[in-house]
Amino acid sequence: MVCDEDGFIGICPSCKSRINKAKNEGSILSYGFYGGILKSLILKFKYESNYNAGYLLANFLIEIIRESEIDIDIICYIPMIRKDERKRGFNQCKLIANEIGYNLNIPVSNCIKKVKHTKEQKKLTKEERIKNLIGAFEVTSNEDIKNKRVLLIDDVMTTGATIGECTKILKKSGVKEIIVLTIAKSNI
Repeated sequence: MVCDEDGFIGICPSCKSRINKAKNEGSILSYGFYGGILKSLILKFKYESNYNAGYLLANFLIEIIRESEIDIDIICYIPMIRKDERKRGFNQCKLIANEIGYNLNIPVSNCIKKVKHTKEQKKLTKEERIKNLIGAFEVTSNEDIKNKRVLLIDDVMTTGATIGECTKILKKSGVKEIIVLTIAKSNI
C-alpha cells in the first residue's frame, strides 16, 4: 500500500519496520508517532477514503491490544459532529473501533456524542484546543459503559485535549476504567 512492492497485502515488512513505534506506559497507548509512513496511511484513510489503509491501521491497534494483553469490556470512540461525518462519508474512529470489535469479539458503543460544533483542532494552539472542546461532548447513555473497562479509540493524539474531554465525561458516567488507544501521537 505504501511502496507498491509486489507480493504483500497491506504493507511490506520493510515499510512497516520504518514506522516510528511509540513506547507505551500507563493508560494512554499509541501505535507510533505521527510522521512518515504512519502519517501517510492515516491521511489516505481520512481524506482519500482508502478503507484498506483503515483496516491496516485497525490491525496495528489489534497488535497493541494483544501484545499488551489489554482486558476491556467495551470499545468507545471519538465521535464527529453529524454534519462533518456526512461530509467525509464516515467517522474514521468509528470504523476502526468496529473493526477491532469485530476481530476481538468486543462490543462497540456509540455512547459519546459530539454536541457542539468546534473549530478544526489542527489549526489551534494547545490552550485554544482545550477551550475549543469544553462542553463539546456528552454521554448519551451510560447503560453500556457503567462499571465497565472501556477502550477509547482516537486516530491521532496531539495535545490530548479531545481525549481529556471525552475521558472526563466517561468518568462522570460511571466508567470503571479507561484505556485510550490511538494510531499515532504527535506533539505541538
